[in-house]
Amino acid sequence: MILYTLVAMKAAIHPVMHADAKTKCSSCGAVYLIPSTIKDQSVEICRACHPIYTGKQQKDLKGGRVERFRKRMAAGKKEK
Repeated sequence: MILYTLVAMKAAIHPVMHADAKTKCSSCGAVYLIPSTIKDQSVEICRACHPIYTGKQQKDLKGGRVERFRKRMAAGKKEK
């Protein structure tokens, strides 16, 4: 037979949860009110400006490494 003893939890060791915490994006300036333990915080990039969520991938990098290398080599031979 196993006997369990009730142990009281320590008081005041848990962080305070702020229901109206402000999170600001430093890239686009969007402000979100989300629950957090930090009252005011900032993030570098958010869902409104992240390339994966917006679908705006880097379009300037066309081709792979080999194609870009060959393009640079061809440009270098033209200069000579």
